Amino acid sequence: MTSLSIRAAEPEDLAATVQLMALGFPGATKFSVDFLRWQYYENPLGAPLICNVWAGAQLVGHLTGIPIAVRLRGVARCVTVIMNIAVHPAHRGQGLIKTLTEQVIARSAQAGHAGVIGVANQNSVAAFEHKLGFQNIAGLDAWLEWLPHRLVAERALHDAEFAHQWSDATLAWRMNNPSNRLAVVSATHDSLVVEGASSMPLLRARAVIARDGVSLSPTRWLVPRPAVVIGLAPHGALHARGAVSIPLRFRPSPLRLIYFAHEERHRPLHAERMLFTFLDFDAF
Repeated sequence: MTSLSIRAAEPEDLAATVQLMALGFPGATKFSVDFLRWQYYENPLGAPLICNVWAGAQLVGHLTGIPIAVRLRGVARCVTVIMNIAVHPAHRGQGLIKTLTEQVIARSAQAGHAGVIGVANQNSVAAFEHKLGFQNIAGLDAWLEWLPHRLVAERALHDAEFAHQWSDATLAWRMNNPSNRLAVVSATHDSLVVEGASSMPLLRARAVIARDGVSLSPTRWLVPRPAVVIGLAPHGALHARGAVSIPLRFRPSPLRLIYFAHEERHRPLHAERMLFTFLDFDAF
């Protein structure tokens, strides 16, 4: 049996990563060299934290963490968002996901980040919680709406223990996803409505975020139409209009927000004080 090795990732590994993703996520169409180059290497906040496991010349395990800027209990920090976990079918059941995650956690701490955040599905959340020590914060809300919900931005930012701190550069980068171009479709003095395609036919993906210094203006007109919203907001800071919650049985997989704190591990984050949207992870 070929021995396994962990190597530092290089941009030249992207083609092998795409092949592994096709095995791990056979129904996904977004993974390409262009997509991964954008997601990993064009982030204005810096280089990704990648763990690759090789069996000889074959990539058999992969996990990436990318840095994002947040307000964590009112303090500007960086955290690592983990994504794109894949293990070759021939190497499953060997503990590689645990190894991959532990490696990225260690690199995140070495980079001086405050913690690691991610979104797990129903099948993986127990392993993250009980084997790796992540806090299982909450299931993400998911609903359908016609008109954009209203975010009371000042209250949301005041009450949030965790909120992505967007800038013009990072939001422009996030909207430039080559597999799903996003657009600001509406703006007020304190919030922005961002839309893109979703994985569900005829439905848009929608997020309303606090402007908080971002100066980007709408590039398209807001068209009232059905949209799916995924995320969490501090209690009382979000007001939906005519929204319909998506029953769990109709969701492809209930999504759980998880967090591993490098600091203050005795202070858990609270679900009712999280400000989180689909823009903060790789849902669409």
